[in-house]
Amino acid sequence: MIDVKPFIAGTLSDIADVELSFPDIAEELPVITLSETGNDALAVLSGKDRYSVITLQLDVYAEDALTVTQLAGQVNSRLAALGMKRSFSQLITEGKFPRMCMRYRFGVDEANGRVVTV
Repeated sequence: MIDVKPFIAGTLSDIADVELSFPDIAEELPVITLSETGNDALAVLSGKDRYSVITLQLDVYAEDALTVTQLAGQVNSRLAALGMKRSFSQLITEGKFPRMCMRYRFGVDEANGRVVTV
């Protein structure tokens, strides 16, 4: 089983701070939260995971909807360049701060350390 969260966090850290849980209200904005919602081993060879399909949810928070949308575009461009396919996105304006909820689904060839679009 592979944990891609540290890699994704590092990839996005120059866009905004990345947290692995719901941000504290006192958190300085903008912030990206990252959650792994699925990690399925589809191929196991010689007792080791060979190919996994991973689903991630990223929530981009900022002080206004325009900034959220701009940052979400940067996040999407960065992840798409890595071969990750967005399966959902929605701007949510309820609550104190707007956020863009985005989900990505992608395969990982664990033996060769590469992302594979599913």
